[in-house]
Amino acid sequence: MKERHTDSKSSSLRGVAILATAIGAVAVGAFAIGALVIRRLAIRDLVVENAKLKSLEIQDLKVKRLRAEEIVVSDSIQLPEEDSLAGLRD
Repeated sequence: MKERHTDSKSSSLRGVAILATAIGAVAVGAFAIGALVIRRLAIRDLVVENAKLKSLEIQDLKVKRLRAEEIVVSDSIQLPEEDSLAGLRD
């Protein structure tokens, strides 16, 4: 009799373990899909009143208007040729 009671406990414990594993697998899969979606997130409009950043790296940047109080350049900077600036002034 005790043997049957132990078997049913073991069986129910095994079922709970399988269910927990399945839920964990679904959670990990959802997290991975969310990470891939966020990586492709595009921000169209962003308004920031006040921000302080220690470090920022941008590969391609287009700016309509830029006001800067202090600019520090650690690497070389190259400005566009005069001919390409003429089109911007018009």
